[in-house]
Amino acid sequence: MSFTPLQIITLRTPQFTSDPRLTDMITLATNQTGDEFGDCKNNAIALRVMHWLTKEAIHGGSSTNSGVQNSGQIISEKEGDLSRSYGKVEQSSKHGDLSTTAFGVELIGLMDSCLFLPRKRIDVINTTNQTSYY
Repeated sequence: MSFTPLQIITLRTPQFTSDPRLTDMITLATNQTGDEFGDCKNNAIALRVMHWLTKEAIHGGSSTNSGVQNSGQIISEKEGDLSRSYGKVEQSSKHGDLSTTAFGVELIGLMDSCLFLPRKRIDVINTTNQTSYY
């Protein structure tokens, strides 16, 4: 059974379903998500939308953030009177800001698992016998 992006978002983050922009965000994410995901394309679309909404919620936007965790780096910590701040670690430009939310990290994993590298057949003729390498 295949779920639509809206069904996936509703199952995983019901707090986001009240956002009036949700349908438009799904359309935008669909336009930005290629066919390389195959049967997982709807999941990739939903993850992209949930990533956007989570980032917005983390930064004080209109979406609620109940039950959603930021997976970015720790930039400061405080315990009692002790307080430490750390320099920001630069993010990999390969995946943009996806590593800043749990949904973005999940999308990166999905991208990595759906990547099909081209394979070439190379025939090498040996002087004693013929061997094919793949």
